[in-house]
Amino acid sequence: MALPAAVVLLVLMALPVAAAAAVCEDWLATVLSVQGRIEVRRAGDVQWLETKAGERFCSGDAIQIHDRSRSVVRLRSGAVLRLDQNTTISFRIEKEDRATWTWIDMVRGVVHFISRVRGGLKVGTPFVNGTVEGTEFVFDVDPDRAILTVFEGTVAAESRTPRDTVSVTSGQSVTARTGQKLEIKPVTPRDAVQWALYYPSVLDSRPDAFPASLRPSVEAYRKGDVAAAFAALDRLGPGITDPAFLTYHAVLLLSVGRVAEARTEIGKLADGDGRRRAIESVIAVVQGDKAAAMSRGEEAVKLLPRSAAVWIARSYAQQANFDLAGARRSLEEAVKVEPRNALARARLAEIWLSLGKVRDAVREASEAVRLDPDLARTQTVLGFAHLAELNPKRARDAFARATALDSADPLPRLGLGLARIRQGDVAGGREELETAASLDPGNSLVRSYLGKAYYEERQDKPAGDEFARAKDLDPKDPTPWYYDAIEKQSANRPVEALHDLQRAIELNDNRAVYRSRLLLDEDLAARSASLARIYDDLGFRQLALAEGSKSVNTDPANASAHRFLADTPAARDRAGERSAAVAVAATAQRQSRPAEAGRE
Repeated sequence: MALPAAVVLLVLMALPVAAAAAVCEDWLATVLSVQGRIEVRRAGDVQWLETKAGERFCSGDAIQIHDRSRSVVRLRSGAVLRLDQNTTISFRIEKEDRATWTWIDMVRGVVHFISRVRGGLKVGTPFVNGTVEGTEFVFDVDPDRAILTVFEGTVAAESRTPRDTVSVTSGQSVTARTGQKLEIKPVTPRDAVQWALYYPSVLDSRPDAFPASLRPSVEAYRKGDVAAAFAALDRLGPGITDPAFLTYHAVLLLSVGRVAEARTEIGKLADGDGRRRAIESVIAVVQGDKAAAMSRGEEAVKLLPRSAAVWIARSYAQQANFDLAGARRSLEEAVKVEPRNALARARLAEIWLSLGKVRDAVREASEAVRLDPDLARTQTVLGFAHLAELNPKRARDAFARATALDSADPLPRLGLGLARIRQGDVAGGREELETAASLDPGNSLVRSYLGKAYYEERQDKPAGDEFARAKDLDPKDPTPWYYDAIEKQSANRPVEALHDLQRAIELNDNRAVYRSRLLLDEDLAARSASLARIYDDLGFRQLALAEGSKSVNTDPANASAHRFLADTPAARDRAGERSAAVAVAATAQRQSRPAEAGRE
């Protein structure tokens, strides 16, 4: 019996897909994020084909990242690679001395690696090869030289001509050129990943908010098609001086890490243009220049007070300078001048969360989603609101939607990681946090949570490395000091833990960039309870009792403090009977379990 023509057609259409699946059955890497134009050349082929998130690569495959594009790739071994524009790499498997190695061969470009697995990964370039020993580093390759910069750990570098081998450690770089010995020097590693930092947009991306000439580009950008967005602008021709074009073009360039080009575009705006000052403020926030960020933000709102974008930019500067109340007022003004601006409402929801006002946050986040459900930031903030409501399932749904809308945004990856960990999937949550760190290597808070995830998996060395990195990125944030103290206490290093926890308490109010006064008091109470346990470990019982009492007085609902006091012999002696301690512990459990369950 002959098959119907439609069935035959379906079978024929399925053959290439089946063949591709068979080729990649033993895959080596998968794409997590795509910005712009990314292409793959399969082993044995000569043709380059466009690729997308979720696609897998095998030994012999190569990928290339085009101009104004970036990508994130995860190896099957767990290493995460961030690839800059104009980068070409290939994958291969080699067996050496009864060991199997994954090789990343770099032809050109820049790649940021995060690999916590010792051994199994090597990087090859035309000038120098690197054997990875569980570390974070960057390779930068051009036709004349290769530069290896190490953030953490060690990479064994071996040049080809002349033959030379060196170990490159944290805070060092090595330059390799043909015919020259390897040259090592100290560096500031963050300088090597400026292209990888994440710059949040301040523009409402509704197409009807832009001139007609820009709408095709804006619509492509909203769909996550950065290449089409740039192509639409290129079709408009060179020499355009319209302020709306220059502002949007600068924001688009920042979205793919092209900071110098973005500065050139906004430099064409009049010095008294508020949009220029707003974008300068955002750049300063991301690059850690808080004073310049605040100055530019203040100028922006004076120059263009009827624009939500300038108020949003100012809110980022205020948040970076620990002024949450000021950030809230700025965002309320942004919503007032542009009530239909979904981004302004999403930012306001973020600040409500930081202030501990979950109901207000849910209200604003829901309104933001209603106004623009296809904006990644609205879904992200809704996800964090659900997380604060102790609803990780709904949070995961919102974060997954946000990631699908903008695979380059680190915030939904952070949220997805926290939600998965809260549901008991620590390994899956840690992978999401590694991706977030790759998407924004300069984010101290992401590093702190990644370190915490490693600690939960009992990976003490990577945990300590991440806490150290977070401390270096933001010396005023108490979060990494607090988590590092907990890790050191559990590793039976109470003296070092005491130092870190005291530092966290000294810096406690600096967490106002994320937390309200009420939540800061809860943080202080939690840290005092931990400090009490460390004092107890060191044998300082009276100091332990004093810190435990301080924790209870600061936050009466802190269960950890109540349990500590209930377990402290001095407290039992002072109370006079064991039943009092049991009653305190029981009361603490009843009163504060919901609050602790929602606290990271």
